[in-house]
Amino acid sequence: MRFVAFFSAFYSILFRSINCNGNRADEILVMEGHIVRESYTSPLPQDYVDVSTLPLEFSWHQLNGSSYVTKNLNQNLPQYCGSGWAHAALSALADRIKIARKGQAPDINLSVQALLNCATNVAGTCQGGTHTGVYDWGKNNPIPYDTCMPYQALNGNCTALDMCKTCTSFVSPCEAVLDYPSVKVSEYGKVYMEEAMMAEIFERGPIACYINAEPLLSYTGGIYNEPVYDGINHVVEVVGWGVEDDQKFWYVRNSWGEYWGENGWMRIARGENMLWMEALCAWAVPEGYTISK
Repeated sequence: MRFVAFFSAFYSILFRSINCNGNRADEILVMEGHIVRESYTSPLPQDYVDVSTLPLEFSWHQLNGSSYVTKNLNQNLPQYCGSGWAHAALSALADRIKIARKGQAPDINLSVQALLNCATNVAGTCQGGTHTGVYDWGKNNPIPYDTCMPYQALNGNCTALDMCKTCTSFVSPCEAVLDYPSVKVSEYGKVYMEEAMMAEIFERGPIACYINAEPLLSYTGGIYNEPVYDGINHVVEVVGWGVEDDQKFWYVRNSWGEYWGENGWMRIARGENMLWMEALCAWAVPEGYTISK
């Protein structure tokens, strides 16, 4: 109960610091239209999974010789855009679709740019957003696949053309596609602290977590284990955990391309709220995704 009280107080301070007077903390910004921070009725894995029975090592990106995660992403091309919140949240959601499909090809990847075009009041913009805002918007709106609207790393407009379009010749104008493949969110919520995160990941799939990204700029590999207490400014995806030389760690995927870290990934100390990464994560359950007949 003391931990719950502590983190409840932390959330209050965190969101006040992010949203006070409309200011932002780097890539994290709670949008005006993001009112519903959680929406679920199903039991939570943290309440029914016995964490003591979970394996010492588990990760969806290397499970029994197979990978159940979708492609790596890069938010920084063709130009910088503070959309790590969208990349992490949509990667986690796409990975949960892949898990539900038992790894069946082809992968379903989701459009970050569609959010930057049409989810700006709830999810965010290139100036910042939130993982729960992505899922809030996705519960009420279909999220297109990325072949509908490729990433441009900019804030767009919102018309039918900005959700899904096709361009069929050099001389004809592009046309909106109104019946496009998409996914929606059935439930979403927050999870925090090591054991609850492990239960959620093991039972239902990857999650998206706030983090302090400043030390990540110089990360090149290994298990990161250097505390920094300056707060959060980025979002990453967490897909599993492991142990090396008695050091517990998380498997984390960033959105800075494969030339960063360990081919786009990192390992970070687990159970220590390193870089605030265990303080506020989000999960979502996908529904109604379009698959080939």
